[in-house]
Amino acid sequence: MPTLSHAQFTKGSRLRQQSFDLCLILTTVALFYLAFPTGGYPSLTWLVLLPVLTALHNQNAYQAFMMGFLAALLGWLFSIWWVVPGLTAITYSHENLMIPLVLLYCCLCAIPYALACGLHIYLHWNRSIHGALLSALTLTALVNYSPQILPGNLAHALYSEPKLIQSADIGGVPLVFFVIHSIGFLLAYAVTMNKENSLKRIYAVGLALIIFTANYSYGHYRLNQEHTTSTAATKTLKVAMIQPNISVEHRTRQHWQLIAPDLMSMIATLTQSERLDLVILPELPTPVSYQYYDFDRMIINQSLNNTPLLYTAIEPMSETLEDTNGYFNTIELIVDKRVQQKYSKQVLLPFGEYLPLEETFPWMRSLFPYVPNYKAGKTDTLLTLKGNENSILALGLICYEAVFPDIVATNISAGGELLINTSNDAWFGKSAGQKVHLALSTFRSVEFRKTMIRTTNNGISVIIDPYGRQITSSKIAPHTRGYSVSTIKLFPRQSFFQQYPNLIKWLILVITAFAIVITLLIKKKGH
Repeated sequence: MPTLSHAQFTKGSRLRQQSFDLCLILTTVALFYLAFPTGGYPSLTWLVLLPVLTALHNQNAYQAFMMGFLAALLGWLFSIWWVVPGLTAITYSHENLMIPLVLLYCCLCAIPYALACGLHIYLHWNRSIHGALLSALTLTALVNYSPQILPGNLAHALYSEPKLIQSADIGGVPLVFFVIHSIGFLLAYAVTMNKENSLKRIYAVGLALIIFTANYSYGHYRLNQEHTTSTAATKTLKVAMIQPNISVEHRTRQHWQLIAPDLMSMIATLTQSERLDLVILPELPTPVSYQYYDFDRMIINQSLNNTPLLYTAIEPMSETLEDTNGYFNTIELIVDKRVQQKYSKQVLLPFGEYLPLEETFPWMRSLFPYVPNYKAGKTDTLLTLKGNENSILALGLICYEAVFPDIVATNISAGGELLINTSNDAWFGKSAGQKVHLALSTFRSVEFRKTMIRTTNNGISVIIDPYGRQITSSKIAPHTRGYSVSTIKLFPRQSFFQQYPNLIKWLILVITAFAIVITLLIKKKGH
């Protein structure tokens, strides 16, 4: 019987180990996909990091970097594939142009994860419990505080589990992210420890359980506190959300003129049968403007029955809609048959609303000739709504502005009491894009303890309370035309994050930088 040489045995053993490590990486990818709103199994969130961190244990720093990069790249690719057909539809482009752009975006998203994995091994933080916590802190800093076009991460997988995300009112999404990943790093440390370190393994698992329990208990306390508080609502607003369900294939004025009579007839019936403080129309795929189109002004006036209307319009930079210099994506508040207030979108969607780097590389317009030419607004505006004999200051958030806490923090500090998010997620069809957008937006309600009215063209239209819970009675079935009427009660709540939005951020950044520098100095001294 032939025997294997030592070299052959070593090579075979190495191949088996590499195959096993690849399986672990792919397991993390699968868990990430399933846990993210794309997959809809949030309970898997706590296990996502475990396989890939186990694979890193016997690698060098470069190998750890590459393995972390591969896991994150594949995780993002599988989870946001729906962006490709959506952007293709918005820009009238070919998918072959959008695929490399989305791939590039996923590569950029993967770099912070890769760096954290590389540092985890290079600094030997995989060998101690405190090292596991420092690695989780470093990953939190790299992922949450690096520039992001779409700041999504694993924390958003828990949007449908309000009890697990209440710590966002202290440190925002980064704090929830740290809780998740500190547990992941601690469990990975426990799994990779030698048998003789069984006591440390128990300590690591015990600490992970303590962190999970503390987070869960805080969430339970916050939700229970909401039920036991004696504070009465100081303001109310009776609002109707309209979900038009207009196909993105219908994006011209001619389409709107055919669709509008039926839609406005529904609104007219609603306003005649209900006493409403506000009607909200979302972003639409068709051009609409009360100010610039006589048809729109006439049909809106006929349907409102003196009810205020908040809707998202387009506004040219000059005097006419034929302006070629660009447009503003604008919320307009119509009261007493006039535009009382406006807010122009400040954070635009790359390719969806403007062509990035067009001024530097004008030739890009030849590749993407139909990318819209919207311009960013420059002014924060709080919209004044009339409720039960009270004025309510509302912050308008157009489309994906709701995923950025900074813009919300500025307006809440100026007195904002209510969040209104208007969006058109129909570009992404029946994919998980709708759930992902909802997940990212939900955290603004928890962070600032403010109710969010989320009105969309075809779903998911729902009101989110200050604890991140969806108000079931307000929800409109996705991909249908309809409306819901809700009376919103506003309470005078403040959160720690609202008062000190940057405190946790700077604590995380300073502690991370200090830990890296000190560890590098100790490592250098040891050599």
